Amino acid sequence: MWVNVPIATYNPNFVSAPPFTLTSDTESLRVVGNGFSVAARFWLTPDYHGRVNSRGDSHAIYAFTHGDRVRVAPITGCAFTCKFCNLPYDYRYRRKDVEGIIEAIETASLDPVQPARHVLISGGTPRPEHYGFLRDVYDAVIESFQHLPVDIMMVPIAEVLDIEHLARQGVHELSINLEVFNDEIARNLMPRKHQQGRDHLLCFVEHAVSVFGPGRVRSMMMVGVEPIEDTLRGVEALAGVGCVPVLSPFRPDPSTPLRDSTPPSAATLRDTYRRARAIVQDAGIDLGPSCAPCTHNTLTLAEPRDDAAPSHQDPPRLA
Repeated sequence: MWVNVPIATYNPNFVSAPPFTLTSDTESLRVVGNGFSVAARFWLTPDYHGRVNSRGDSHAIYAFTHGDRVRVAPITGCAFTCKFCNLPYDYRYRRKDVEGIIEAIETASLDPVQPARHVLISGGTPRPEHYGFLRDVYDAVIESFQHLPVDIMMVPIAEVLDIEHLARQGVHELSINLEVFNDEIARNLMPRKHQQGRDHLLCFVEHAVSVFGPGRVRSMMMVGVEPIEDTLRGVEALAGVGCVPVLSPFRPDPSTPLRDSTPPSAATLRDTYRRARAIVQDAGIDLGPSCAPCTHNTLTLAEPRDDAAPSHQDPPRLA
């Protein structure tokens, strides 16, 4: 089981007194607590983290590997200002250069310790003058790394996400995140995205599913910023248009206006997960993502893959 674990040392706003401890015995690391003692291994950090590119710029400006997925963000900051996201508060808006992005992905894919097996292009929402730039990034990455599955995460802007073109180019999966279903809460927490409209997003997602096919379009719902019933209505709406719902626990980021908010309890997360799972099973869909490293910060138990699964779903290298 792949587990991404927030700990009290680094996430005091999210974790207070966890019942489990990572410890060691004479043979291995172990997770101990609540009467359990389970052997554990840890993910090896890629060699390129902390290194610079051919121009002396840190690769971290462009890319970061989690599991065996390298994530690149062509836009620093964001044209939208959502109150739960740190991007517009921590980073000044700017676009990056395509050459640095391509070099970072190539370096990550050839890393001797933890080679990246697939790519996620995400990051902040572009301003209108940079829509064309982001389309150019998509094309450049897909054409340069045809041996790697490429996923894209972006808000539903038709001038950025040309669904038919991206499908022809060979994009592996799309993530188009709904995040908040409750209309009034969405208006307060993410006003620019709310202006696009929930119906617009669902129609956009439904069209993407019709082009890409089942299982290749997913959408994240945030757990803990609205009543559970609203989140579950969002899960139901997404599953109803053939989209794979993803549940992500809300973590109050210290940089955002929601810094002092109370995160959802373990009981809330457990209840939401179980009820959402029942909804999607009735629709013949699984909660996503199906790729274990992509379950970062999600309520997901990725099922074991069979031998026919794509190579990027193999376990990342562990120690």
